[in-house]
Amino acid sequence: MRLDWSAFLKVLDESKRVVLTSHVRPDCDALGSELGMAGILEAVGKDVRIVNAQETPASLQWIDPRRKLESLAQGITPADLDDRDLLIVLDTSAWAQLGAMGEVLKRQRERVVVVDHHVSEDDLSDRWFKDPTAEATARIVYEIGLRLRVPLTESIATPLYAGLSTDTGGFRFPSASGETFRVAARLVDAGASPPFIYRELFEQDTLARLHLVGRTLAGARTFNDGNCIVSTVRQSDIKEVGASPADTEDLINLTLAVKGTQVAAIMIEQPDKRVKLSFRSRGAADCSALAGHFGGGGHKAAAGAITTGAFDEIEKQVTEAVDAAWHALHPA
Repeated sequence: MRLDWSAFLKVLDESKRVVLTSHVRPDCDALGSELGMAGILEAVGKDVRIVNAQETPASLQWIDPRRKLESLAQGITPADLDDRDLLIVLDTSAWAQLGAMGEVLKRQRERVVVVDHHVSEDDLSDRWFKDPTAEATARIVYEIGLRLRVPLTESIATPLYAGLSTDTGGFRFPSASGETFRVAARLVDAGASPPFIYRELFEQDTLARLHLVGRTLAGARTFNDGNCIVSTVRQSDIKEVGASPADTEDLINLTLAVKGTQVAAIMIEQPDKRVKLSFRSRGAADCSALAGHFGGGGHKAAAGAITTGAFDEIEKQVTEAVDAAWHALHPA
């Protein structure tokens, strides 16, 4: 991995009280990386807290049986974290994705370290430990454990496997290599249970979520001979089927599953009227560049952004951006 391990291990060695955080609307790679890192750091004697801006989504609470995950939404204040001598940001490099935790970091920016695998970045810190070639931040955390010589336990392996498996699309994305499977095997040997994790991730849908899936797919539009697909989710869609905001997670991947699709985009209206954008690509289209048009970023195959404005206008802009990206690669 392309990291300055000696510098990173020196930072860890000089710290005693650590707080870990990640992005809003946390996914398995965010939460799994936090929990895996907490287990590793606690094994070498660190006092560790995990504090996010938002509470853990109900659908992902299974990943935290020891209830290590805390949030500012539960009443923790920035002053409560002033005793921390190291703040590690995992799985994001963007201020906009930190929510209220961004203010905590700004108070103590000199203590901030970023561990991430996304390409784009803001000025969160002067100390970056990033590897855009890593298939998941959980993979980087796994490597940290190796270098600290921490034995894998079930409580470390399970969240790391969850992060690794979800960020590789169940090991089906091009980012999954032979070594990805070897790492996964070691995590399974240490106690991670693929059947349990799969069941918790993919076999817990409510009927309301399935109704939302149906509505989203029914309204999806394809163009460029079926190579591009765009879909939308309005707050009215969520309310009318009785779904929750968390039920919108992973809808983008279902649209990418439509036969022939090479580029997918989805626009999801948020309760505060902002719009969450997600992009996915099977081929040469650069999702990070697409998201960059709207102030976001990510990877070539998967990226996202949060933007503001009239929903219909944003839908028009996203459609035009996807169309332009496709034609740039496939000129008439």
